[in-house]
Amino acid sequence: MKKQIYLFIGISLLINLLQAFFTPISEDEAYYWLWSQNLDWGYFDHPPMVAWWVSLGYKLFQNELGVRLITVLLNSFSLFFWAQILNPKSINQIRLFAVITASTLVIQAFGFLSTPDAPLLFFTLFYLFSFKTFLEKNSLVSSLLLALSLAGLVYSKYHGILVIVFTLLPILKIWWKNPKLYFAVGLSILLYSPHILWLFQHDFIPIKYHFLDRSSDSEFEWQKPLIYLGIYFFGTAPFLSYFVFQSLFKFKSKTPFQQSIWWLAVLPGIFFFISTFKDNVQPQWLMISFIAMALLTYLYYAEKEKLKLLFILGITGVAVVILARISLATPGISPLYKYKQFAESINQYDVNNVVFEKYQEASVYNFYSPQKKVAVHRTIGNRKSQFSLWKLEERFHGKSVDFISPWTSSDRSFKGGHKNYEYHIKNIPNYISYELMEIDTPKELKAKPNQDIELEITIRNPHSHPLKIGGDSELKLNATYYQHKQYEILYSQEMKVEEFTLNPEEIKTMKVSFTNIDESGDYKVCLGINYTQIGTTYLSKPILLESK
Repeated sequence: MKKQIYLFIGISLLINLLQAFFTPISEDEAYYWLWSQNLDWGYFDHPPMVAWWVSLGYKLFQNELGVRLITVLLNSFSLFFWAQILNPKSINQIRLFAVITASTLVIQAFGFLSTPDAPLLFFTLFYLFSFKTFLEKNSLVSSLLLALSLAGLVYSKYHGILVIVFTLLPILKIWWKNPKLYFAVGLSILLYSPHILWLFQHDFIPIKYHFLDRSSDSEFEWQKPLIYLGIYFFGTAPFLSYFVFQSLFKFKSKTPFQQSIWWLAVLPGIFFFISTFKDNVQPQWLMISFIAMALLTYLYYAEKEKLKLLFILGITGVAVVILARISLATPGISPLYKYKQFAESINQYDVNNVVFEKYQEASVYNFYSPQKKVAVHRTIGNRKSQFSLWKLEERFHGKSVDFISPWTSSDRSFKGGHKNYEYHIKNIPNYISYELMEIDTPKELKAKPNQDIELEITIRNPHSHPLKIGGDSELKLNATYYQHKQYEILYSQEMKVEEFTLNPEEIKTMKVSFTNIDESGDYKVCLGINYTQIGTTYLSKPILLESK
């Protein structure tokens, strides 16, 4: 029966190779490709595994296939580990294995897309295989495999910690005295220590971003938990959702490993559901639960005979997935072609030192034009990224740049991008880089409408060049009001100050003033700089202002 499994894995490999070659790069993949050109032990958003993968493949093929090659190859090993975990024997079980696997959306999406979820998918299944082997054999070899998979999980994505915690918890009462378990955990920590050291050296930037910065403006909305529940219960394999429900609620664990699988299916769901009351939960975060749910579905139905409806719905789902994947590689239909066309449209013009507002746009353009130098100048509503950590914008300071944005004006323009905006290419002869500056402010304020507000702020210049601010300079301090989204501006006012120079690494404490909005309400106020050539960049955390 193993021949049928290997045939299925081989067909999947061929499909993923073709998909990887014919599908244009996505924004996120282009961003991780940039990481792969600058290898390190960590990055602004995630641990480094995806960068290592992309780097290996891109050395062989300098195109989309190269970016995705290792993802495609190791996805085949993911399917192999999946089969080893479930061990299908009869023809019916092999069909069940194939239908469930081909219907599971995360297997299809991250079988060829090179984002951090692709290594997380591989190492989750490698870990579950190693974990099952360890529980059954308790040997030194199984301990070594477990250690490698544990390290791989957390080198892939921080969500890997949830996989480890939620699978080990139910078996600790049995295995907590086992020295081989501690050996595996200890060795994995040793293997992970270079990234831990990198986190210390970079002030835990990814941790701060994920747990503090990205949710700082998030507010509770009823639709968030409702949408989340829909994703949780229907996201594994939409056409098989009924069977997934049945498995989730009726499956009875027979072994400690099966109990761990059930915990992995349920506990991340509860963990992220709680998160929806403050943050936006992205569907791929639930991938670790989707994998466990798919495994449970197989385990629950493997010994049952009447599976005609499951097979019919599963095959229907597979057909829909195939159509969706074909559309991704079809010009005129695929949204990914818009990104490629965006990059090609820019190259119709003679541009140099290209500056974008969004790191995604800069990454896509640089992938298709690797000989060009790019940077990111964050404006309102755009977050920091690896570009900030690299300080790429500094190299353009004082030089002529081409700034590309739909929110400026120029006689050079084109339509493109995901939303088909009218983009303008504006030449700025003497560009000023100030994006890394920081302004410290009070956390909360109370003021009456139209009241003059006076603040004491601390402003720091981490750049390697001096900056002139205020007065007749091009950099004006301002205060900008919003309530929900940073870019939904309700009120903005320049803070008049005499021109001053902030030298490299200089910190200046000063008093500024501005007039409060003329309406009552609760607002968020960010202090920043308005660059007359481009617009405003927020440089402070939002101040919670009560106006009444």
